[in-house]
Amino acid sequence: MMSENRKYKGSFWIAAIRVIVYGILIGFVLGIIVYIRWPEIFFLGFPVSAGIVFLRRTVVELEGNKICIHGTGHKECFDIRQFAYPSVRRKTYIGSYSKYTDVECYLIFALPEGYKRFRLYGFGERDLERVLEAIRSAQAGYLTEEEKAAIAREYEDEVFEALAEGRKGYNEFSLPASVLIKKERKCLKKISLIMLGIILIAGIMDTYEIFVKNTFSFQLLFLTMLALLLLIFLIVTYAGLGRKKRICAERIIIDGDRLRIGEKCYSYASIEKLQLTSPRRRSDSIFPVQRYMRVSAGGGTEKYWLGSEASFGSYEELCQSLERGMVLTPNKLKFM
Repeated sequence: MMSENRKYKGSFWIAAIRVIVYGILIGFVLGIIVYIRWPEIFFLGFPVSAGIVFLRRTVVELEGNKICIHGTGHKECFDIRQFAYPSVRRKTYIGSYSKYTDVECYLIFALPEGYKRFRLYGFGERDLERVLEAIRSAQAGYLTEEEKAAIAREYEDEVFEALAEGRKGYNEFSLPASVLIKKERKCLKKISLIMLGIILIAGIMDTYEIFVKNTFSFQLLFLTMLALLLLIFLIVTYAGLGRKKRICAERIIIDGDRLRIGEKCYSYASIEKLQLTSPRRRSDSIFPVQRYMRVSAGGGTEKYWLGSEASFGSYEELCQSLERGMVLTPNKLKFM
């Protein structure tokens, strides 16, 4: 069981970025209302935004078997067993030359009257993962010996029944490299068409500006360079499919006290650390997030490719199954 309380806050740098963004917006609005100049706008906008951002920051505290959430002027506590699941929402704001994504993180609790949602102000995905890691460890600490034995037995029985009946088990996940690579190439072909379209338009505009109008535009140059960089990244991504195929996990079975990946079998006792790409991570570009698993055992580390959003749709179920399967050794499971 936990011997001391642990507190978690959102990243200071995320808060600082929000202070800057909100400060500019507040200053812009104040400038319209009271007709003041830009230097004065910053002096007014930033203190207001700093007060809003830092005063409303949420603190999550683990107190024994309680999860306490501190907000502005209030505190609510819940039993560790009432925690249900996390949630992440994203809002993207696009300007003329920039894109800003605001991430909202939540903890959801299952109460007798229904589910209750709490927003964690100031938290990003990595901050949320730290909290979830601590919650998993705390939950494991309050399991009885009977509950621990029942969890392991449930996994072993399910895998045994699936093998006996010749079917795919609930905790078995197929990731055939040939199928995943085919889906990845299909996704990249769509991106290729978009890239080629942008490059073609940029090339026509460049030709018109230089040879017809005899002018030069830095904005057009920026667009052309951006398109070429994306094309280079696309080519590198295509070339990397061969390596991904070689390290593809192919099949994962989560057993009572073992983890089977392809032809290899790891006991949870021998695993030093199991790292996976967070299922809550989302891409900020047109390229899908590539998922990986790193297994550290016996002094070495094996890296496996688990596809992406475009090729493996059961990734979140895989992560949830691993969380339940490794509930007895939660400190070994890390989401990146």
